[in-house]
Amino acid sequence: MASRPAQLDGRNQVPDPPGALLWCWHLEVSEMILFSERQSLLIELLSELDHVITGRELADLLGVSPRTLRYDISRINGMAKADVIEASPKGYLLNRPIYNDLVARNSLLGTELGHQERILLYFFNSPVTDVYDIMRDCYLSESVTRAALQRLVPRAAEYGLLLKTAGARVELIGDELDLRRLLGELVHNAMDVAVGRAEKMSRYLPDVDLGVVARELRAAVEESGADINDIRLSNTVVGLAICLQRFDHPPAGSQLPHASGPGADELTERLLAGLEKAYPDRIFAPSDREYVRALLGLALNHGTATPGGGPSTDESGTTEAVRACLDETINHFNLDADYGRLSRSIHDHVLRLVARPRKPPYFRNNLQESLRARSPFLYDVAVYLADRLSKALSISFSDDEIGLLVIYLGLHAAQPTTNERAVSAVVVCPRYHALQDRLLAELVERFPDRLRIVDVVASNREADDIACDMVITATDEAPGAHPSVRISAVLSDLDCTAIDAAILREFSAKMRARMAAIISKFLDPDLFFAGQSFPDAESTIHFLSGALHDKGCVPDEFEDSVLLRESYSPTAFARRFALPHSMDFMAYETKVAVLIPSSPIPWETAEVSLVFMLAINGADYDEFIQFYQPLISLLYDPRLFSELKRVADFEAFTKLLGNQLVAPDRDQLG
Repeated sequence: MASRPAQLDGRNQVPDPPGALLWCWHLEVSEMILFSERQSLLIELLSELDHVITGRELADLLGVSPRTLRYDISRINGMAKADVIEASPKGYLLNRPIYNDLVARNSLLGTELGHQERILLYFFNSPVTDVYDIMRDCYLSESVTRAALQRLVPRAAEYGLLLKTAGARVELIGDELDLRRLLGELVHNAMDVAVGRAEKMSRYLPDVDLGVVARELRAAVEESGADINDIRLSNTVVGLAICLQRFDHPPAGSQLPHASGPGADELTERLLAGLEKAYPDRIFAPSDREYVRALLGLALNHGTATPGGGPSTDESGTTEAVRACLDETINHFNLDADYGRLSRSIHDHVLRLVARPRKPPYFRNNLQESLRARSPFLYDVAVYLADRLSKALSISFSDDEIGLLVIYLGLHAAQPTTNERAVSAVVVCPRYHALQDRLLAELVERFPDRLRIVDVVASNREADDIACDMVITATDEAPGAHPSVRISAVLSDLDCTAIDAAILREFSAKMRARMAAIISKFLDPDLFFAGQSFPDAESTIHFLSGALHDKGCVPDEFEDSVLLRESYSPTAFARRFALPHSMDFMAYETKVAVLIPSSPIPWETAEVSLVFMLAINGADYDEFIQFYQPLISLLYDPRLFSELKRVADFEAFTKLLGNQLVAPDRDQLG
């Protein structure tokens, strides 16, 4: 009979049956509050808002009924024994002082594990077992257990593991490093949750404190004078923690990666000494000591070495391939880049990837999600470059590694501006001594990036003949042909306020007209769909690609290109909307297909309630960027997102979209 795994609940206790899960935690651990996934998502959504949101909008975002929403809010407040979520006639709002205090007092605020995660954790201690032991120790029915095992087969295979079920016998077959990589995936996913991160980590690494490991590693790095960047340092901490958790399952020597770097030996000895003091009952076997040495070597020089000591790659061939891929990417996106610095950074990074171990350890880029959200253009550039490098050098890029390419691009390439921020103006001022020169100088100083002065004249009549967005006049003449704002000849704070308002008004009008033209050009009522339901991302992509193809907008290979783009980095954002698009600009005509599904669509780790499929023709890319980047910013606002997804009519949808895309807080006038 298999022993009960300690990892199931993080406290060496028997895991609770689903029906008793919440109250048992309250009885046994007074500080434990365990929310459902939906309740956690509800708290996460409210934490993003600084204003009241209506119950209808909140229920729409969660894909539940108002009644279910009220139940969840009541349940959350009841478990917290305080009104974490406040209700008013206008809607709901997170009480931040109470929430912050709750988090501070309950380091184990968390969520329930899914069936697959519970079974995976069981396998780490009992790789050979039977269905009935899993049912007993994970409190699952036989049908649920067998269904979960079936779904776990391809997931295990991604890590080189074979999950076999023969009758009642179940076996997870694979080497220790593969098991550690799978555990690393669970840890990686736990790091991404907004609510319950610490609690999830305590289940996956119940006997190890990441803070203690980080303290020992930082001390060893400081004492040895080593240089490890922050991203590599945080990843090494997790890698070491996994080693400590699995210390009684040392890897075979033949499995170990071999990495070297200046100072690796000294750093290893200092670190191992510190870890032995911190965890005296978790002494590493010789093979794990070598594995720790390899982890630190990777952190120091990010690469591996051949037995002869040289890099395990043809560096000259890699250099040429990187240059060719980078040239193609720069030309494709018309990038303005510091080519020398960008080329060197990408080249050095690729050399490290080419030389990395066959089974790389845990890696997470904690900047990845913010890069996707805030720099969507550069992220698309990075995905394109990763695809070219992958094909040229037969190396793979994870989503986290693509995020590192974005960092290099951000350091050495310019992002396109989404609009012309300056409003053009003619200044009308009498020719009296140096009055015109002084007024001009003050305007330039006060509004350096927002105002482009095209001329200075003495009368409104003269200004009528000059092309501009507005007139700033210091005379008492009647307004002419252009919109105007009246000021005094000696600029005051009151005048600056009036000019500021006029700039904002004219800029918004200009952007509104431009955005209306873009929306009219790119959106089509025949490509607007509301009320359909799809089981997954692939079927959604197939449907929308087919609609674009039937409309004559894209070639036959468009769908495959979209799926390729998704394979590198899923295009779901904020766990609620997706913007799938092809790897290349292959559309015959730039169009955006819109889907508002009847129920949320599973999309990797998200469930999306709004999909924009982007078909882009290269000739339209500069214009398309003016729509794309503000669109992502808009959709991140939960309230505006909720308004959009409730619209089922194309005309109303485009009107709302256009109004919000040029709203004052998105004009970036700063």
